[in-house]
Amino acid sequence: MDTAGPIRAGMTIRAARLALPGTVFKQTDEVGGSSIAFFAVTRASKRIMDLYPNQEDGIKETSKVELIRVYDPGCATVEGVRPGMPLIAVEGKFGNLKKLILEQSEMREYAQFDKLPSWLEVQAGSGDAGLYDPGQLCTQRYKAAAAVESLWVSHPIKNKLLDDDQFCKVPEKKF
Repeated sequence: MDTAGPIRAGMTIRAARLALPGTVFKQTDEVGGSSIAFFAVTRASKRIMDLYPNQEDGIKETSKVELIRVYDPGCATVEGVRPGMPLIAVEGKFGNLKKLILEQSEMREYAQFDKLPSWLEVQAGSGDAGLYDPGQLCTQRYKAAAAVESLWVSHPIKNKLLDDDQFCKVPEKKF
């Protein structure tokens, strides 16, 4: 189920515009280590999702959507998981939390659950959801107020990079 509402991974930007009447698409570049172009989709000035098209041929109307980042609490998975939902409630849908991972370069926290579908990533925060031990970037504990910040929807991914426990330790600084 690589879909978010009427949007699915693999459809063109043009088809996404047609599927979301009443929205505004604004091409943007992600700030950070790499420059990745995407479309910020808003409705009534409220950001509802970002669409990341295939970057290989340049960004145009015929580019295919590779990744969807959903912010709108009105968009939910079939199981009912949505942005804004407390992590404790997500555990009721996808099983126990396996770990929260703080991805340092982008300062995003991803929550992994026992039964999380391969096409979905759950972003829980930006370093403020988990209770981390010193020197650790992974935890199984989170604050009571921790909730889903956004959902990342894509084609099924077999080997997720952050599954590797090597990402759980803060790298030592070399001088």
